[in-house]
Amino acid sequence: MKQKYVKMNNNQRHLSLGNFTRIVKEISLNKTFASQTEIFFSLFGVDDVSDSTINNYCIGYRAIGSDFKQMYIKRKKYPNREFDDTILSIMSILKGQVLNERNILSLTKDDLFKKLCFELYNLAKNDESVSYKFTSKIHELLDKEMFYESFCEFALYIVLEKAQPVYVDKTQRELFENILNNTNISMSDLEKFLKVQLQDGINYIYSLKKLARDGNPYASFELGDMEYKGTMMGYPRYVKAYEYFSVAAQKNHPRAHWLIARMLLNGSIGDGKHDDLEKGFNHLISAEKLGSVAAINSIGLCYLNGVYVKKDIDKATEYFKKATLEDYVYAHNNLGKLFEEKGELEKAYNHYMFSCSLEESWACNKMGLWYKDGIYVTKNLKKSFEYFNKAISVPKDILDYWAYYNLAKYFYLDGCYEAGIEKDTLKAIKYFEICLEKIDEAYLELIDIYRDKYKEERLDKYLDKINEYIAALSLKDDSYEEKIGKKMSNLIKEKLVVVKKV
Repeated sequence: MKQKYVKMNNNQRHLSLGNFTRIVKEISLNKTFASQTEIFFSLFGVDDVSDSTINNYCIGYRAIGSDFKQMYIKRKKYPNREFDDTILSIMSILKGQVLNERNILSLTKDDLFKKLCFELYNLAKNDESVSYKFTSKIHELLDKEMFYESFCEFALYIVLEKAQPVYVDKTQRELFENILNNTNISMSDLEKFLKVQLQDGINYIYSLKKLARDGNPYASFELGDMEYKGTMMGYPRYVKAYEYFSVAAQKNHPRAHWLIARMLLNGSIGDGKHDDLEKGFNHLISAEKLGSVAAINSIGLCYLNGVYVKKDIDKATEYFKKATLEDYVYAHNNLGKLFEEKGELEKAYNHYMFSCSLEESWACNKMGLWYKDGIYVTKNLKKSFEYFNKAISVPKDILDYWAYYNLAKYFYLDGCYEAGIEKDTLKAIKYFEICLEKIDEAYLELIDIYRDKYKEERLDKYLDKINEYIAALSLKDDSYEEKIGKKMSNLIKEKLVVVKKV
C-alpha cells in the first residue's frame, strides 16, 4: 500500500514551514506580496530554488535540505544582521509594502508581527512533537513581549528541528503505540471496537456486550460509562458500571481506573469506610501511572479535602499544578479557588480565564459573576452577559446551571440597560425552570414571579403554579417554610397558598 504524506500547510497540528507560510499569507494586508516564493526567500535569503522544491517543502512532501539547515546553524545566537533581514522581509510581506526601517525591535512591536508570533505559539501548543520545555520558553518570551526572540526560536525550530515529511500510517501507528504503552490493551482490541462503532448501527449495544463478554476493554468501558451516566436505563446503575469498568481496568484502561476511584471515594459504591477508600485511592494511583490527567487532579482533591489521606494544601496545590501542565481545566479551576481564598485575585483570574477560554462552564459562570460585581476586573455587565451565555453553550453533563439562574435573575427578569437586554419574563421563567433540579433558589424566584402575576391579574392558574412550586420545594428543602413565609404572608392569610409538606 502506498504511503501517504501528512500535509503540513493546512492544519493547526504542526509547527511547520508550510503552516508558517499559510499564516503569513492569511494575516498579510496585501495578498499579492505574500506569495509562497517570497516568504521562502525571506526565511532563507536565497533566490535560486525552483518553485516545485519550494512547494514540496511547504506542503511537507520533502524534508528541508541540509544546505538550508546549515544556513541556520550559525543563526543560533541572536540578535544578528541575518535575522534582522529576515524579520524586515517578513514585515514587508505582512504590511504589503517595502520597508527600510532598521529599528528591528520597533518593527517586532507591530500588531501584525505580534499576531504572527501568537499564531505560531498556538501551532506549537498543538504540535505533539514540540516539547513542553519549548512552549514554556515561548510563553515566557511572549509574556515579556519579547517578540523578536520568540520569532527567532520559531524559525530555528521550523527549519532545524521539525521532522518532515511524516507519513500518515507512521503517525497513526506511533500515536496508537504511545496511547497503548504500559497497558495490556492490544491493537486488535481497538480495531474490533472501532469496527463496531463505525459499522454496527442499530445492533450497537448488543455488539458492545458481545465484545465485553470477550474481555474487550473499550467495549467494557463504553458500557460502564453508559451505566455510570444513566444513559442505558434512564438512571445510573453504579454497581453495573463497576462491573464493566473492572474488566477494562484489568487491562489498564486509565479512565476505567479513574471512574472506579470516583465511585469508591464519593460513596456511589461500597460503604465509604477505610478499605473502600484505600481501594479507590489505589485506583487513582494506577490511573495516574497510566497517564490520566483527571486522576492527577483527583489526587489533589483528596489532599485538599482530606479524603483517605491527611489534608495537605501544599500537596493538593502540587498535584493541581501538575495537571495544569496538561491544560486540565478543572485543575485550573481548583488552583483559582485556592488563590481566590488567599486573596491573590490576579492569579485566580488567570486560572479561571484559562478554563473559560476552553469553554469550561463553571469558569465561564465565575467570570460572568466577576464582571457583574466588578471583582478584580472593571464592572462590565455586557461582558458578564457574554460569559454567562458562554457558560450555557456546553453539553448538559458539564453544564453549570447557575449560569442559567444568573441570566434569568440579573438580565431577563428586569432587563439590563447596560448590556442592551430588554425585560423578558417568559425567558426568565424558562431559564429558572431549567435549573430547578439543581438550584433551590430557582423555586423561590418562580414563586415571586407568579405571586406578582397573581396580584396583577388574580388568575387561579398562577396560584396553582405557586402551590406546585411550594410542594416541590418542600420535598427538597426542610427550611422552605421560613424562606417563603414572608413572601406569601397575605396569600396564606387568604388561604390561597398552602405552606405545608405534601
